[in-house]
Amino acid sequence: MVMVVLIVLWFFLCPLIQSFAEERLQTVAAHISAMEEGKPPPRALPPISQPVPGRVAPSYTPPLEELLKAVSPIAHKLSDKTALDLFQCFQLAAARWNQLKIDYQGMIAQQAVVSQTLAQFYPQVSFLNEQSFQNSVGFAPTLGGIAFGVAPSTYFSLNSLSGTWTIFNSFQNVNRLNAARATAAYSAYHMERDYQLLYANLASAFYSALMYEGSIAILNDQIDILQALVNELEYRQKIGRSRPADVFQTQTNLAATVAQRENYKGFYNQFLALLTYYLGIPPEKINIKDTQSLPSTKNLEEYLAQVGSRPDVLAQVQLLRAQKAGLAVARGMLGPTISVNGFYLLTHDPPVPNVWNVNVITSMPIFNGGLYTSTIRQQEALVHQVQLQLEDLKRQADENVRISFALFNAAISQVVQLREETEVGALYYAAQRDDFQRGVAALLDVLVALNTYQTARLNLFQAEMGARMQLVNLFVAAGTVPRNPEGSAMPVQKIIKTQPAELQPIDSSQMLSR
Repeated sequence: MVMVVLIVLWFFLCPLIQSFAEERLQTVAAHISAMEEGKPPPRALPPISQPVPGRVAPSYTPPLEELLKAVSPIAHKLSDKTALDLFQCFQLAAARWNQLKIDYQGMIAQQAVVSQTLAQFYPQVSFLNEQSFQNSVGFAPTLGGIAFGVAPSTYFSLNSLSGTWTIFNSFQNVNRLNAARATAAYSAYHMERDYQLLYANLASAFYSALMYEGSIAILNDQIDILQALVNELEYRQKIGRSRPADVFQTQTNLAATVAQRENYKGFYNQFLALLTYYLGIPPEKINIKDTQSLPSTKNLEEYLAQVGSRPDVLAQVQLLRAQKAGLAVARGMLGPTISVNGFYLLTHDPPVPNVWNVNVITSMPIFNGGLYTSTIRQQEALVHQVQLQLEDLKRQADENVRISFALFNAAISQVVQLREETEVGALYYAAQRDDFQRGVAALLDVLVALNTYQTARLNLFQAEMGARMQLVNLFVAAGTVPRNPEGSAMPVQKIIKTQPAELQPIDSSQMLSR
């Protein structure tokens, strides 16, 4: 009985199934022929009810090779000959930085003090012309306390050379000269440190401007992707394959990204104004590029070993030497002083028998109410004060190097991890793109993967700029940044012969691969 029923149903349903299959084949054939002729395929609903809101074309998604070439948004500026690198900006800033000019004038003044102190070692010779008139005769003219007989008339004149020379004053002049030279060296080292601090401040503004410039470029790419994603979701919503909530969420992300870009534009203009302050170039004409590669890795001890040659530490050492020399001068005030003075009579009217005189004078303080001993105690306190300041400066320098080294290593580690994230994001996007081309993935999945890659790219670029700023901070803390760039018109190196530490740069890829 059951077999009979099935046979009857088969005879009735077979024509219906065949008719439905023929209709479907005709529909598919109509779609194919319409696509070949460039006409829109027939739709079940009116076209006005299914608009395509600017749906992105599949060709918009770039291949993996193009993504990897454009990871850094500022890499193309390396070939721009009109763009200024960090060292060129440093030269411009140093040439117009008023604090360096003030330091330079102070250094010249201190060099003049050295010359003044050195002059005390030489005899002081002067010429004297005297014309004397008196109302009566019989008074003896004098020169240097020496009488020259009795004037036969009411007028007499003389021309003479007089001089004085300190032969010995308990090495006070020697110690004064040492103090003056140490103070001059202090001024020169202080100026070198101002060069390094200017380099640090300029580098901070330089890399901050580059970071926001590149971040704006990446956000522009991300905004384009999010807009394409919104259009794709709106299309999918029209055909019933996406929820309205998905569209609203993506639109929210798009609006947040646009707001973030506008915020970055504000920071970018802020650092352009700061670069204008340093360089004297209008913001709209500033064009900068990064040409420096990361240096070879060093141990912490290598940076700590360079702290002792940091200019501000050397300046404090010179200040300590100056204070110790000042203490020696104060102690020398208790010792004897031997000096010679005299004169030589060139002409005299009327003539006199005495034509020259030499005096050797020895003096030594016995009692002055404790003035010199109080001066000695004052200088001893100043020496101890500078010693404590030097120890504190060394400790601070050691701390700065350790902190900067730790932050730089952390920044490099972050860059390495973010680079791996970016590479994986690029591979994820490439896989989604290949699946879409094979028809096993939707365009929505490709756009989501591309947006994920752009987010990782933004994080990587900002981390790289942050690592470069941390590297500059490490060099400043160790005192290995340039001290006196060429073209600044202030030759510090001619006063103190010190050479900046040489840095051996390597390729950044080698640095990140370690």
